[in-house]
Amino acid sequence: MVRRHALVRRLPAVETLGSTSVICTDKTGTLTKDEMTVRRVFVAGQTIDVTGTGYEQTGQFLNGGVVFEPDDVLLSFCRGAVFSSDAVIVRDDGEGRWRIKGDPTEGALVVVAAKTGLHKSALEADFPRTDEIPFTSETKRMTTLHTCADGVVAYSKGAPEVILAGCARQRTPGGEIALDAEAREMLLGASRQMASDALRVLAVACKPDATLENAETGMTFLGMAGMIDPPRPEVKEAAATCESAGIKLAMITGDHPLTASGVASELGLLKTGRVVTGPELETMNETEFEREVEHIEVYARVSPTHKLRVVAALQKRGHIAAMTGDGVNDAPALKKADIGIAMGITGTDVSKEAAAVSLTDDNFASIVAAVEEGRGIFSNIKKHLM
Repeated sequence: MVRRHALVRRLPAVETLGSTSVICTDKTGTLTKDEMTVRRVFVAGQTIDVTGTGYEQTGQFLNGGVVFEPDDVLLSFCRGAVFSSDAVIVRDDGEGRWRIKGDPTEGALVVVAAKTGLHKSALEADFPRTDEIPFTSETKRMTTLHTCADGVVAYSKGAPEVILAGCARQRTPGGEIALDAEAREMLLGASRQMASDALRVLAVACKPDATLENAETGMTFLGMAGMIDPPRPEVKEAAATCESAGIKLAMITGDHPLTASGVASELGLLKTGRVVTGPELETMNETEFEREVEHIEVYARVSPTHKLRVVAALQKRGHIAAMTGDGVNDAPALKKADIGIAMGITGTDVSKEAAAVSLTDDNFASIVAAVEEGRGIFSNIKKHLM
């Protein structure tokens, strides 16, 4: 099992793996490479394409195919994206390539800012962070406070609908203007358009004269970034193998439903088009959800608590459910599942302790390989006992 990148913590889990009928899997890092790159930026009503690949800090900004020189609005957006991110870019001494220390999503934002000439180390030296409101799967945003020449300024990044809900104004080339209902709908439409192109979208906002108590209200909307996390090439074949083996797949992600459905379709996971969001899940009673759970293939904008409900519903329908997870909040679902699978690279110690299996490469294809091994071992056990 270890040779196939599955570290089994409890031996009986091998038998359970062989009986698995449903695999509920995370998207980022498991189905995809977890190598985020900003492809598009939306600021002041303009969609700007970004060139360059990976974490190299070189690339151009294009508006309608014409080179776009970063203006004050774009620079304000990039500055806010850097301030509200913890990731840093470092050069690998062995290979001489740039890599990210921290979250790849934040790394993509730091890289796109570097392409405008804004570097994280210099910005944080001039405008030190004084406080922060950390990201949680429930709030879907992160906010930091920085000391600037004009006082304390708060910068926030997160899901577009969440950031917009806390904004009263937006930044334009002519200055700040009120954010009315029409402007909100336009911005949400731009977010949906990027999400429909399988881009993960994050919005950024700021607030001057901020305190920790009021930092996330009355903010000024700065812009959005659409980034791509390419699917792992081996996943599509692994998903087809699951289907032929009679194993149902369900993708669970915190991303926008359009982004989730785009990736799921590309990987062949979305057959019926049944996509359910976390808020929609909360409106279903237990009986209704148990009736629908077998027909849902993608869960989007969900929190870790929703994972627990998905596992319980599948088990009530008689399924042997496998669930993946990497965060502290995923532990209850990993414990509840018939077979909990933790991410060995990105997973927390709590998630690994709660799971029966850890993947040493965080790859969905390794789950399928582990199930295959489990079926072989289970078959051998039955042959021996008979």
